[in-house]
Amino acid sequence: MSKKKNVLIGGAVGILTVGLVFGGIKAYEYYQAKELVLTYEDITFPNIKVNEKDVSEISKANLELVLKEEVEGLESRLIEVKIDDQTFSKTLKELGFVASEDVNELTDEIFALGKDLEILEQAKRIEAAPVVEYTIEYSYDESLVDEWIQSIAQQLYVDKEEPTFKMVSAGNFEVTEGHAGYSIDADAIKEQVKTALNEVSAETIEVTAEGIVDKQAKDPELLKSVNYKISTYSSSFPVGIPRSKNVELATSKINKTLLMPGDEFSYTDKVSPVIYSNGYVDATIFVNAQPVNGVGGGICQVSSTLYNTVLLAGIMPTERRNHSLQVGYVPVGLDATMAENAIDFKFVNTLDYPIYINAYTSGGTLTIEFWSNEDALDGVTYKPQVKQVGQNKYQTYLLGYDTNGSLVYNEYIDTSTYK
Repeated sequence: MSKKKNVLIGGAVGILTVGLVFGGIKAYEYYQAKELVLTYEDITFPNIKVNEKDVSEISKANLELVLKEEVEGLESRLIEVKIDDQTFSKTLKELGFVASEDVNELTDEIFALGKDLEILEQAKRIEAAPVVEYTIEYSYDESLVDEWIQSIAQQLYVDKEEPTFKMVSAGNFEVTEGHAGYSIDADAIKEQVKTALNEVSAETIEVTAEGIVDKQAKDPELLKSVNYKISTYSSSFPVGIPRSKNVELATSKINKTLLMPGDEFSYTDKVSPVIYSNGYVDATIFVNAQPVNGVGGGICQVSSTLYNTVLLAGIMPTERRNHSLQVGYVPVGLDATMAENAIDFKFVNTLDYPIYINAYTSGGTLTIEFWSNEDALDGVTYKPQVKQVGQNKYQTYLLGYDTNGSLVYNEYIDTSTYK
């Protein structure tokens, strides 16, 4: 055998040997890969999660059970709306829950993940174990949320009822307390609930809110404190003439007025409109310092009598003007005129207690009383003082005296000038 032939034979044997070795290695790798893949034949691949829950390396039956539990957990998610001391709750199922995934279809998809690859590729995927995450989301019926919160709003709503106050006899008053109103901001609560529902979770949702209290304008406890007549003033008027009708009508319009602390009284608001259809008749009025016949003549006697009652209660007027001519039913400097849309008589209840105005006429006498609390004036007695400072010109002051007769209050009010 030639040397060349020996070389060829030796080379062939070497190649065959390498081939056999390499083939053996590949066969062994395939065998190992197949063994690994077979261990995952009846379970899911590693590193698979659903809504952050590990569903890797479990059987298909267990996978289906886990997915069902996840959907049921979402469906039974509790939504609690806490308003003050009351709690209202519903589950997501009651609000139209619909899962984004079908459990059976998702089970098949997850279980089949990677198993359609060749054996070696499956093995590589198993060993590499890349994380695969699935999300089961849901939708709900927003109209059911709206209806639910609206029903809560209706259930909690309380219409405000103001207290009532009336004089049943001189010095005796009847108070019904009423109650404050109550409501909720339904739109704001709906928005809170929907925002929370948009975050996928099985955790309980807690939405808290405070009810809206609609306080009464009048405090019933303050009304109960009215027990004493703090001031009264009377003036006379002739009966049986048209003017007397205007006096009586205007008196009735201010009667039973209740002023809480800080409330402002406007005589114009009370007696207007001064027109025939409102019951007023023609009588003497002053126009450009001349007495003429006009609708509503005589109503300024009521405002003037009221002015004196106000001063005796220790209250300063916020708006007052004298007549152009002196009048005979109250002292000079202590009258208060009124002209609709031009001149008003106003004052504010500056006391710490309510004022109830009891006004009435009888036999040609007009009387106005202020009822409040026995401590309203702090033991001070008030009276006006008028000084003449010129021809037809008078300055008015309000003086106050304590129980010892000492002057404790001295305030200038205004100056009255007559023609």
